[in-house]
Formats: sequence, structure tokens, C-alpha cells
Amino acid sequence: MPHALNSPDNPDSGLACLLFLAHYFGVPADAEQLQHEFAEHGKPLDEVALLRMARHIGFKASAVDSEWPRLSAIALPAITRQHDGRSVVIVRAEDEKVLIHDPAEPRPLTLPRDIFEQAWSGRLILFILRASSRPGERKFDFSWFVPAIIKHRKLLGEVLLAPFFIQLFALLMPLFFQVVIDKVLEHKGMMTLQVLAIGMLTLTLFDVLLSGLRTYIFSHTSSRIDVVLGAQLFRHFLRLPIAYFETRRVGDTVARVRELESIREFLTLSSVTLVIDLFFTIVFLVVMYFYSPLLTLVVALSAYLILSVIITPIIRARLHEKFNRGAENQAFLVESVSGIKTIKSMAVEPSMQQRWDEQLAGYVKAGFKANNLSNVAGQEASFINKITTILILWVGATLVMKGELSIG
Repeated sequence: MPHALNSPDNPDSGLACLLFLAHYFGVPADAEQLQHEFAEHGKPLDEVALLRMARHIGFKASAVDSEWPRLSAIALPAITRQHDGRSVVIVRAEDEKVLIHDPAEPRPLTLPRDIFEQAWSGRLILFILRASSRPGERKFDFSWFVPAIIKHRKLLGEVLLAPFFIQLFALLMPLFFQVVIDKVLEHKGMMTLQVLAIGMLTLTLFDVLLSGLRTYIFSHTSSRIDVVLGAQLFRHFLRLPIAYFETRRVGDTVARVRELESIREFLTLSSVTLVIDLFFTIVFLVVMYFYSPLLTLVVALSAYLILSVIITPIIRARLHEKFNRGAENQAFLVESVSGIKTIKSMAVEPSMQQRWDEQLAGYVKAGFKANNLSNVAGQEASFINKITTILILWVGATLVMKGELSIG
């Protein structure tokens, strides 16, 4: 807890009781933040303000009138008001006795029923902890993105339907070329050529329109999701305890916040389009198999998969190093600008410049390694692609000359 419950910093007994319950349930709560946001200056907290505070930090809270016989059936602990306006926490009530926590006392008190009822106003504030507020259950992870994605699932579905048709058009184009070469040229069918040309032009227009519409809808939808996620993330930051920020550098937090858009884009577009591309890869291979099992084998046995398995973990490690270096530079820059008065007053500019140069060199070096490795992987993939193309032409020409495959 950031403050002692009965310290002079927390003179309001209602707030002290709420902080006690937050500590009891393991919910982060900061007294200064709650007072700043909900309390009226110079006035004790009323019941409404206490309820708003409780709901803000993750409780379901409600105020009810009660009496002694009903206490044993009520979910405790609960906050109650006394006749003198002070608040205490009822921890347990049984056997004509009640265990309370009074912020003004150093330890819990056990009071007889008659003494307690003399001071008790009969008013209770009941608390239930939301499941999403339990410690360890509401982390900043994949679950943050799910509600926003589900909310816009219809628009995202339309966005992801476009790649399906685009891939379908890509499958139809080679079939058009086959018909032109095998049927039109051989039989000199001008009418067929015109029909096919109109069909190919129509597909091309649809392809362009779908691609543009997909980009527009995705940009619009992703902007709405970014607004929701950004607001939730900032609200999450404001509710974190001071200890979180004291143990982390500013730049580390800022760098991770900046990755929010990349994560959202991966979850809403890249991961799903990858599934669509994988599906159509299988479809293409099946179609090729019906034409020529040997050509399909040439394509399927290319070294793309081997290259990916070998190079992906290395690229991931290089990119992780680059990200960490960038986060360190971001943290150093933000903290230097924030503390520029201290730096100048202590005349440590040369040492700070040297440290910045060293960190910048490390970041540039890490970036160069990652880019160089990506370049090598790209060139190797290009080489494999060209070798595969040559093999396809060689095997295909051989099959055509043997009469096992048409020219188209």
C-alpha cells in the first residue's frame, strides 16, 4: 500500500477503509490518486464518492440498509458508517460479536453486539471483486484485444473476405492464359479471345476495387480499434501503483506502448491473412497436382521451408536485440530531457554525451545486423525462387515434348 491506513495523509476513515479492503483483496489502489479524482477538497467522503472510488478500482459496490440478524448472511467484509460519521470495516459477525477494523486503531477490535449497535447507523457498503480485477488475471496481454476485435468482427470479416477473392482471382488468371494458348491460338478463335479478354479485364477491375475497398475499410476499422485500445491502455496506466513506474524506465514503457498498433495489426490482419494464404497455397498445389504431379513435386520440394526454419529464429533474436537497444535509447533520451536542469547543474554533459554515443552505436550495430540478416535471407529466397522457376521450365518443357502436358 502506498500509505498507511491510519496515517495523517489519509484522515478520511472511509477512504482508509476502502484502502484496507483493496489491500485485503490484493487490488492496486493509490490514496492520492483517488482523493484527487473523487474527493471534494476539504470535505469528508460521502457514500456516493466512496461507491465511485470502489467501482473505479475494480469492485462491484452497493449501499444497503441492514440490521444485526442479517449480518451473518451478508458477504463480508463490508464498510459501515457509525452515528458519528466515521467508517469502519466489518470483517466478521457471529456469536453476538463483531470483528471490525477501525482505521484509528492499530489492530482489529472484537466488540459485543450491544456496543456495536449503539454506534452503528445500520448502513452498509457491500463489495464484490470483479473477476477481471483479481491480481494476475487482468494483465496487458492478448485478452486486451479480444473485446475490441469481437466488437468490430463484422467489419473485420468484410476486410478479410477481400483477400479470399483476390487469391481466387490469382488462381483464375493462369487458367485464362492456358485457354488462350491451348484453345484460342490453336483454333484461331477470335470470338473466344474477345470473351476471355473481357473476362480478364473484368476480373482485373474487381481485383483493384476489392483491394482499395479492403484498405479503406481496414484503415477505418483499425482507427476505431486503436482509439478504444489507446483509451483502455491509458486508463490502465493511471490505475497502476506508483511502485510500477518507480521500478521501470520511462522509455521502456513508452517503447512498449508504441508497439500497440503493430500488435493490433498482426492480430486483425496479418495472422488471419496468413491463414487465408496458407489455405490457397494448398489449393494451388492441389490444382497443380491435377495438371502434373511431377511439377507439383518440384514446387513442393523447394527449399523455402528449410530456409524459413533456419533463418526465422536468428532474425527474431536480432530484432529482439534491436528493440531492446531502441528501448534503452528511448529511456535515456526521455530521462535526459526530463532531467536536463540536473544534468547542466552538475556539469555532466560530457559523460552523458559519451553514454549516448555508446548506446546509439549499439543500436545502430544491432539494426545493421538485423537488416543485413534480412537482406541475406531475402537474397537466398530470391535465388531459390529463380532456381525453382528454371526447374519448372525445364521439367515442363520436357513433359510438353513428350506429349504428357500441353503448352498452356
